Amino acid sequence: MADAAVAATSPRRVWKQVEFYTFCVFSFVGKSILLMRLPYREWPINTFYTCALLVAFYCYFRFRQEIRAPLIVVFALAAAVAADILGNKFGFYGHPFGPLRDYDEFAHFAGSGFSAIAATWLIRAGTRRMGLRLKPPMLAVISTSVAFTYCGWYEILELWDELFYGDFVRIHTWDDTPNDLFYDFLGVILFVAVTCVFFARKDRRESNKEGGSDVGFKALFRSLPRDFLTFCFTTFAFGICSWIEIFKLFDQRWSGRVHFVGNQDCAINLQWELASSIGVALIAAMVIGRTTSRRTLIANPEG
Repeated sequence: MADAAVAATSPRRVWKQVEFYTFCVFSFVGKSILLMRLPYREWPINTFYTCALLVAFYCYFRFRQEIRAPLIVVFALAAAVAADILGNKFGFYGHPFGPLRDYDEFAHFAGSGFSAIAATWLIRAGTRRMGLRLKPPMLAVISTSVAFTYCGWYEILELWDELFYGDFVRIHTWDDTPNDLFYDFLGVILFVAVTCVFFARKDRRESNKEGGSDVGFKALFRSLPRDFLTFCFTTFAFGICSWIEIFKLFDQRWSGRVHFVGNQDCAINLQWELASSIGVALIAAMVIGRTTSRRTLIANPEG
């Protein structure tokens, strides 16, 4: 009877996974198109496009995944795009903004930070749906890696914008891309830290914890599904590569050693580093998956 029940639910489970992956692909492509051509469009078009993506995001998780996204998360996603839209609307770019040299630095700090709030919530909600409760340090590390990876992806989109369209300059100086990454990272770590502290306090206030088990770094490899583990490995590896590009920036500024010559050098490095990170992550996930399977077989030879 148990086998029959598993067989009956298996097609539905597979369909749910296919549906989720399809939504991820379409939402990722849609957001990439929005960001890639963002400076070219009039602000009403960007606003409409952003609202459409937010409605799709909310409705999918609310009605298909039965996960209600808090309004603060929807607001954070809107604010991340609004930081850029307002800068173009009022001509803030190219001028100092407070203590910063240019509004662009603030836009990257705020935009990446607000996006990190949504990333942290989504990872927390998704892993809890799997029956896992990530400890705050692990939630912070994974959220930072994921949010910072999207920052690097945005810099690659700027490169492709120049290469494939060529009707607008997105990368203005040799230090444009690594400097953007630096302020991206500052925004990500600050907003992720605040969000994780909020969730930690919320968990402590809960009188009864609903299901799941606390998962720390030691239990990471055996607890997370292989596809999600591959995604985490990719973001972690690409995050390290992005930080290397930031170190190159400061080394060139302070020591005079030349790492970047052309304006596109850093962005070109990022696209190949992302491809390499994906390959390394796939190999690592397969190795860990086989190791875990062998350990399970040895522990349960009759299973």
